[in-house]
Amino acid sequence: MVRTLRKAAATTATAAIAFAGAMLINPGTANAHGATMFPGSRQYFCYIDGLEGGSGGDLAPTNPACQDAMAESGTTPLYNWFGNLHPSNDGGTVGSIPDGRICDGGDAGPYDFSPYNEMRDDWPRTHLTAGDTYTIQHNNWAHHPGDFNVYVTQQGWDPSSELSWSDLELIHTETNPPQNGGPGTDDGHYYWDVTFPSDRSGDHIVFIHWVRSDSPEDFFSCSDVAFDGGNGEVTGIGGDPGNGGDPPEVCPDEAPTTPGEPVVSDVTSESAHVMWSPSDGCVTAYQLVNTADGGEQVLAEVTGDPPGQMTDITGLEPNTSYEVAVRAVNDNTGDVSSLSASESFTTPEEGEGDPPEPGECVIGYEAEGWGDDPGFTASVTVTNTGGTDIDGWTLEWDYTAGQTVEEPGWSASVSQSGTTVTAENESWNGTISAGSSVTFGFNGTASSAGDNPAPEEFTLNGMDCSVE
Repeated sequence: MVRTLRKAAATTATAAIAFAGAMLINPGTANAHGATMFPGSRQYFCYIDGLEGGSGGDLAPTNPACQDAMAESGTTPLYNWFGNLHPSNDGGTVGSIPDGRICDGGDAGPYDFSPYNEMRDDWPRTHLTAGDTYTIQHNNWAHHPGDFNVYVTQQGWDPSSELSWSDLELIHTETNPPQNGGPGTDDGHYYWDVTFPSDRSGDHIVFIHWVRSDSPEDFFSCSDVAFDGGNGEVTGIGGDPGNGGDPPEVCPDEAPTTPGEPVVSDVTSESAHVMWSPSDGCVTAYQLVNTADGGEQVLAEVTGDPPGQMTDITGLEPNTSYEVAVRAVNDNTGDVSSLSASESFTTPEEGEGDPPEPGECVIGYEAEGWGDDPGFTASVTVTNTGGTDIDGWTLEWDYTAGQTVEEPGWSASVSQSGTTVTAENESWNGTISAGSSVTFGFNGTASSAGDNPAPEEFTLNGMDCSVE
């Protein structure tokens, strides 16, 4: 049987909060802060599966991979599923966390998550559609500022081999995303949008590396996914063997609950981007409602199976104040949820919001050497600090010490002519919203180990950028 995340995971977790909180091992420790809930990480889904299979808060997972992991390291890691961490990694990747130990962060934390590195085909799995955009949910058991680096395995990756850094492509970095629900609960979470590459198919791993900016502590989540045209369905928990192909359940006649408060961004004179966290129950549509002046004007409706949790509202009036709220609809029964809390925004005057001026972009460049080898891995983050979206981007810079890049890199098409390096957007990350960032990377070779100075100047679409 295929289950949606809302029905199979979030509902069970909410019902178990009180008991699970009482069962935490060392509940006063600071080393327990969060893991990915959608697409569900291995430790999160095994915890949910264990609760569904047990009684009275005992853990009795039905998934064979979860059973084997619990038999090896016990129940303590699952009761502390949000505590898969390295206390002093400080954002390290290659050279810091060994290949084959990425999913547990090198086994440096207080709990034994080492069994969750095992590569096998029967872990709980989330079914997605390549090229689509999804709202990531990452538990916020304790709130900390920092970056969430989202990776996905390369097309052609061998799912039976150990996971290595060279298998992973960094597709998105989110800094200090919004939250829904309070810290210290099973269902509180950060959330943000990620568009997955359109060339993926079959089984893959989504790896999310949460790097705190107020501490050297990092957190690690490996989520098994299948790019098979799915819409977020989950297999492998609640008695499902995990590798079947049953069709999704028909949406039941269950009244939807109230959605989360919306977050509004990218406001122009005629449009705004809105995202929110989902309702429980059966949802066939979300309605975005303008509640300004006591009214209930429907600005947009989002449908789907299940409907997404973000949209662009268009047709707005310039220089107008709006208060947007969200409600969920079950068209099978006619049930409509109450309105969420509203978010206020005002559209600018018509014509305002020209393309970013020079200096309205910031570049973050990091290059990590390969020890005594002259090779290096570089990561470049482009942040749009202007007031409007950048639609299509080309970044250029020059190397001054004879460095060469390996084309084409990842999450951008990287090429080199002489000393000049050019990176152009992929089809799925061509738009950089105002205030947002994209990250890409590549491997390269310096003239010698240790002689790899960072570029001092970058131009984005021909305009100069600031450099962090």
